[in-house]
This record gives sequence, structure tokens and C-alpha cells, in this order.
Amino acid sequence: MPMNLVIQEKRKELGLTQEQVAEYLNVSIPAVSKWEKGSTTPDISFLAPLARLLKIDLNTLFCFHEDMSQQEIDFFCREVAAIVQTDGVASGFQAAEQKIHEYPHNETLLHGLTVLLDGLLIMSGLPDEEMYPYNAMITKWYDRLADSNDGKIRNYANYMRVSRLIRSGDYEKAQEILHLMPEKEDLISSMADKRMLQMNIYLYRGETEKAIKELQNALLMALNKVQMLLYKMIDAELADHKIQTAKEIANKTSQMAMIFDWWEYSSFVAPLQIAGAEKNADECIGLLRKMLAAILTPWDMSHSPLFYRIAKTSDTKQWLRAILSEMERDDSDYAFLQNHKEFQELICEYKALLEK
Repeated sequence: MPMNLVIQEKRKELGLTQEQVAEYLNVSIPAVSKWEKGSTTPDISFLAPLARLLKIDLNTLFCFHEDMSQQEIDFFCREVAAIVQTDGVASGFQAAEQKIHEYPHNETLLHGLTVLLDGLLIMSGLPDEEMYPYNAMITKWYDRLADSNDGKIRNYANYMRVSRLIRSGDYEKAQEILHLMPEKEDLISSMADKRMLQMNIYLYRGETEKAIKELQNALLMALNKVQMLLYKMIDAELADHKIQTAKEIANKTSQMAMIFDWWEYSSFVAPLQIAGAEKNADECIGLLRKMLAAILTPWDMSHSPLFYRIAKTSDTKQWLRAILSEMERDDSDYAFLQNHKEFQELICEYKALLEK
């Protein structure tokens, strides 16, 4: 936010008129008006008393706190992730809150930290009662981002708001926000064309590595979307009591994991949906055993011709912690297994591995 808007905003927050500011600094009212319009700036001799009148420091007046670069934001987000990993969720949120307070108008920072901490919170494995205040904070931040002037940030925030409202059972509010969101085609119809044009530029320039990386990232995003749709299709068919159709989709979903060099863990998710719906305890426990074992083997993308240029490492312990937390929940899909001895032994076995 530029200095002229800082002056105007802080003056109004304190209930001061331009005349009162002018009188305090012994300048003309038009001079203050020009400061707020941005056509002129205060003389250096007025900066310190102006900051004191507006109850801000000079850093805020000069907007030094608004100049955080994308590189600095990315670096700080990595720092917060490391803090959560070593010191816990509370410390990570505390560090994020402090930085957001320093840069209250930096929507890119707020967006980055909100998305990061939302994901880390899901993976934390904390009980619901401990997650509640952090979820409330995440919700508050998404609500702020929903008013962003940046369409990309605004639409993502609204998407997450709707998702959270659905999970909480507030379908009416979710539908209300959804109606205000642009149609999917409006958001993404031009993105594929733009990406393909960028690919062509890279290729014509001979920048093949950039082209391959971009294409591999695009493929990864597309496959994630397809996988999510398949899981939802299985849920929908099960809800419609079409168990055989759900099984056929689950089988194709598992095949997709093998065809596209996906993490072995993902090949067990769809069959587990079916086994859970059928309340087949033995099948569920067998699949969970395979799934948990697969989680401990990180996804090695470097050996795949589809992803070798964007090879990433997964935090196996975070994934394992999240799955075990879900298995222990009384209201989860595994609730019918809670009294099963082998199920409890499986949880204890892998919790012990986490503590090593």
C-alpha cells in the first residue's frame, strides 16, 4: 500500500479530519489533501510527527513492510514448514501470525501461509479439539482473502471456503458462496491454451528442459484432478447403491496408479473405499496394512519418464501421522473396526514407528 493510502487510512481509523492533521503539523489543508491523493509527499521534517500523530512507525509510513518479495515469501513459508516440523503446529501458527501482523496488506503472503498451514494442519494428526482454534484462524484468513483484488487468490479462497462449509454441514452458506464464484470454464478455459503457447515458445527457443518441466507439472496437476474425480465417482456410485459400478471404477483407479507411475500408496485408496462400504473388516485391514507399508516408501518420481524432471520427495511421517489419526477417529470410515484386535495392533505398530 503506497504512502498516500497509509496516511488516508490511518487518519480515518483514528477519526481525524484533514483539517486536524493540517493544524497539528502547521500545514495547509490542501497540502494534506495532496499527500492523500499521492500528488505530493510530506517534507522530511513532517515525517516523524506525522507518524506519531497517526500512531504508526516510520517503517509503516514508508511502506517498508509492504515490499516483501515473492522470493522472501517463499523462503519464509519454508521456514514456517520447518518450524511446524520441529516445534509443532502452535509455533508455526505463531510465527505466521507475527509475520502477517508485520505485513497486514500483503495478500500474497497471507495466501501462501494460509494454504501452507491449512495443509500442514490436515497432516498434523491433531485431535479435533486441538485443531479447532487453528481451523478457526484458517477460516478467518480465507474469509479475508475472499475479498482480494487478485482474482486468482479470491477464487482459490472461495473454493476453500465452500469446501470447508461442506465439511461442516453448512450447505446453504456453501451454495450461496458457490453461486457467486465464476464458472469453471471462465477460470481455466484459457489456461491450457496459455500453457501450450508457453510450451511452443520454449520449444522454438530450444529450451527443451523448461518445456519438459512445465509439461510434467501440468500432467501431475491433471492426474491429481482425475484421481480426485474418480474417488468422488466411487463415493457417488456407492451412495446410489451401485456397488458393482463402484468396484469397476475402483479397479480402473488402481490401474491408473500403475500406468502413470503413481505412488504405490494411491493404488490402495479406491479398493479401501469399497471394502469400507461393504464393512469387510478383513479386506480393510489387509489393504490398510499394504497402504501403511507403502507410505513408508517415498514416491520416487525420478525413475519415471513422466515426472523425472520434477522429482519431489514426500514427508512419509506426516502422511503416516495423518492416516493413523484418521484411523483412530470414532466418526471415521473405520469406526466399525475400532473393536477389532488386529486393527488396533496395526495402529500401535505404526505409531511405534513414528516415535523412532
